[in-house]
Amino acid sequence: MIFIKKYKFYEIRFIFLLKLDSIQKKESDKKEENLNLDLMDGKDKECPECGGKLVTAENELVCDNCSLVVDESFIDRGPEWRAFSAEEEDEKSRTGTPSTVTRHDKGLSTEIGFKDRYGKDLPPEKKSQFYRLRRLHSQGKRITGKEKSLSVGLQEIHRMSSQLHLPKAIHEIAATIYKSASEKGLIKGRSIESMAAATLYLSSRFYDVPRTLDEVAEVSRVSRKEIARAERYISRELEISLKPTSPKDYVSRFVSKLDLSNECQKKSIEIIEEVNNGGAFSGKSPVSIAAAAIYIAAKILDEKITQKDLSEVSKISAVTIRKRYKDLIEEIDIEI
Repeated sequence: MIFIKKYKFYEIRFIFLLKLDSIQKKESDKKEENLNLDLMDGKDKECPECGGKLVTAENELVCDNCSLVVDESFIDRGPEWRAFSAEEEDEKSRTGTPSTVTRHDKGLSTEIGFKDRYGKDLPPEKKSQFYRLRRLHSQGKRITGKEKSLSVGLQEIHRMSSQLHLPKAIHEIAATIYKSASEKGLIKGRSIESMAAATLYLSSRFYDVPRTLDEVAEVSRVSRKEIARAERYISRELEISLKPTSPKDYVSRFVSKLDLSNECQKKSIEIIEEVNNGGAFSGKSPVSIAAAAIYIAAKILDEKITQKDLSEVSKISAVTIRKRYKDLIEEIDIEI
């Protein structure tokens, strides 16, 4: 307890010094701007003589056309090193990781590493000591219960998005929604896992790459019913209104998982568009319509696929796919 209290004191002092340093830096930057406003936007300005483009060369602001030296004390704010590839740039870069909304502390806090200062593995007698330090350090960063809940929820979102192979943009939107729900006190008294899964479900729909509730429930630790309840609660409280998912949003993913051709994907979308124009299947599950359309397209193009394969990919029962398949054939009048 004494160690943690001391840590909190040093952390508060460190944050205060950081803020003080930030204020002093802003004041010095402001003085620089007042001394010479041309320094900040020199590259975007034109040469006063010929109107040419201004470039920097050895701390000088020079016209690229007539070589007029506009400023001889230009501050170069870039790095002092040069890199000729992305790998070389990563090696020479000395800054930390960029801030991210997917971490409760935005990824700006320090971490106790698993290796020594020379990049070598720690000796066995030191590993247990550093493990204890990492645990205390992690506990010290999350002071309040709200921060602990936020940290656990964001970790759950990261785990589930990795298992669902969701892109980074969806992961960030889910983290933003979860943080908004946490700030409004919506997480308190509810399952963290269900709320995290619900934010992922909402964010995937936001980017038109939806995952079904069954798919999200498969990687989460809660049931489909709990996720659906949490999703309705978050949408109502945060006033999130999303358009209904379309069967077309599921086609490309299902076709890719089944190793079908691009022609099959195009034909499936054509069938769905023809069905949507009639409006006969409004209110039906878009996933079942997408699965039935793919099955029809595969039959037309003579590509081998079974209803069981579609059921495993779409998480829709074979009976439902068969029923929707018959309905689609009757609606669009196709002979197979």
